[in-house]
Amino acid sequence: MEPDDKENECPRLSEMVPGMAGTFKALGDHTRLQIIYLLSTDTSGTLGVSDLAARLGISQPAVSQHLKTLKSEGLVESRREGFFICYTVNRDRIMQFREQFDLMYASVMEQCNREMVRKSTRDRNLRACVIFYSYSGITRRVAEGIRNASGCDLIEVRTKTPYSSFTAYTTGVIRSRKMACDQIEPAEIDVSAYDFLIIGTPVWAWKPSPAINGAVQALKGCEGKMAVVFTTCSNQPGEALPLLSKSLADRGVRVMAEISLDAEDTKNPDAGGELLRKIIGADPLRSLESGTPGTGQQTIRDVKS
Repeated sequence: MEPDDKENECPRLSEMVPGMAGTFKALGDHTRLQIIYLLSTDTSGTLGVSDLAARLGISQPAVSQHLKTLKSEGLVESRREGFFICYTVNRDRIMQFREQFDLMYASVMEQCNREMVRKSTRDRNLRACVIFYSYSGITRRVAEGIRNASGCDLIEVRTKTPYSSFTAYTTGVIRSRKMACDQIEPAEIDVSAYDFLIIGTPVWAWKPSPAINGAVQALKGCEGKMAVVFTTCSNQPGEALPLLSKSLADRGVRVMAEISLDAEDTKNPDAGGELLRKIIGADPLRSLESGTPGTGQQTIRDVKS
């Protein structure tokens, strides 16, 4: 999320809060939740007050009152068929509520993540940066989540010749299989001022993207640095993590943790925060306290099988 988006987020949340409060109140009743469940699982689309009353074991006037509350929040809509009124869930309103809740969740978790970082780095004075390549925007969103939570610097790698949807799955895949390095911008990535690196890439043909291969070769002042690598992929990362770690090791970087995020992981609005939690849980910075980076440390892998 870019800074200008952040400036717009608070007004959006302030505008949404009153409406969300009413929706939470409407859903904060056991019977009304049961009505939502019955309407959402009904395949006939013909449930009326009498049907709901029979299934819930309560009076028709009570059902009518609950439906009135749900309709006032736009969660339920009705249609008349002759003398009969049928009720259904308002899909558009439910989707809108979910989007609002996701935005609120992401905002709350961002604050929680910042506190988590403060607690874990309270006695450590270190500078970190996230170096990443993103083709579809998924890896970028994860990287920005880490930046928003930790305040670290963000370095996005771009190919000098952008991939199209066609060349990404032809030329890009072939180059990825060959572990080729793309020409990138920036041409040189000076990390001498940083103590800790987080490097992320999408998985192409079960290997690191050619752009991130180019980024590894473009690193300057990376010898002896500590790093965590992460990949984003649909399912399995294949050889991407160990290959990326080896490339970094050849440049003198000690990779302390390897983490893979699959499609389900990256759907989480707080994917960057979740990744940061895994990094902090692995405690890759513990060797900095002893003053002997990389000595006797074992790389931690977090890959779903």
